[in-house]
Amino acid sequence: MSRRLCFLVPLMVRLMIAMTGMIGWLLAEPAMTGAVLAGGTCSVEMSESESLGGAGFVKRLSSTCTQQEREREVVEAAAILKAMAQGLSVELVGVIVRGDLSLDYLPVLHDSTPVAGRAGAGPGERRGQESVERVEQRRVRGSLTMKDSVLEGAVLHRSTRGMLLFEKPVDFRGTVFQKDVDLSRSVFQEEIRLSRATFKGETYFVQGAFVKGMECQETTFGPRTRFYRSTFRGTVDCAGALFDGMAELLEVTFEEKSVFERARFGSGTGFSGSRFWRDANFRDAIFSRDTYFTHCDFEGTTIFSGAQFLATADFSEAVFRQPDDLVKARFDVSPVVTGARRIAAPSSASASQSAVGSYVVTVVCLALAVVLVVYAWKL
Repeated sequence: MSRRLCFLVPLMVRLMIAMTGMIGWLLAEPAMTGAVLAGGTCSVEMSESESLGGAGFVKRLSSTCTQQEREREVVEAAAILKAMAQGLSVELVGVIVRGDLSLDYLPVLHDSTPVAGRAGAGPGERRGQESVERVEQRRVRGSLTMKDSVLEGAVLHRSTRGMLLFEKPVDFRGTVFQKDVDLSRSVFQEEIRLSRATFKGETYFVQGAFVKGMECQETTFGPRTRFYRSTFRGTVDCAGALFDGMAELLEVTFEEKSVFERARFGSGTGFSGSRFWRDANFRDAIFSRDTYFTHCDFEGTTIFSGAQFLATADFSEAVFRQPDDLVKARFDVSPVVTGARRIAAPSSASASQSAVGSYVVTVVCLALAVVLVVYAWKL
């Protein structure tokens, strides 16, 4: 009997230790990977890593979460700034962010940095010929994703002496920005995605550089939007976007295709001084107030077919290097084209004359061939 007890006691101790470890793992695991809140309909996935090789700062709420459940899982802007300062990626889905996201608090790196874009440069100039300036620089090394979320505070970068560099993709799709967003003097090395986002405050991307372009389909911009002297090196796709207030895209350089098809401009709109190196598509766009394309340079195909200009449309001193289709747009007020340089598209009459001329040349050539054949046969 004593021998059996001596054998069973260590075995029972081992089983208890193993069960204790398993229970601890089961209790801790939901906090690391996922959890289901009371009611069983709202799932939360979250993790936070302090190392660059980790998952970063992640929090995802399912679409089934109620407003009250999202309020209980609110994310403070200070936690996001801390992760960004550590170089970690940030991924937030379906969350509420409370507080201002002031990117001026990121650490400053003094570095000789090539200016990523220079508005007004021509397509014939080499992109490598860029000025180098020593600027006050802040970097966001990790990717920044805030999808289908609500930012209650402002997003700010207001440094007038430096630049903010985003090294990885930025994804704000479906997010509502309740206050101002100012990302002026920012360089986006990867694509920035704004589709279905809503900007209720003013939006500023002044003197920005977009290396891989911008996606802003069905985006709603608020009372004022400025892209003054920005440079887009990739495609800009704002199909179906709503610019509810003033839209200032003055002296902007579009190096690749730009799409504003079905876009709606609710207030004054300015593209003056901008350069379109490739195709510019404004098909079915609606301009409700005065619109200015003065001193613009359209180097590719320009499409205004189906566009509606409900107020003054000023194309003074604009240069169209390909035939335009302004005649297919609707103008409630006669457009101003003083000093504009346009290439007339071939008319139907000239086209028919050209076709008749081709037929005549063909008939003459056939007749000469018949004469030569007959002459050769006689010989």
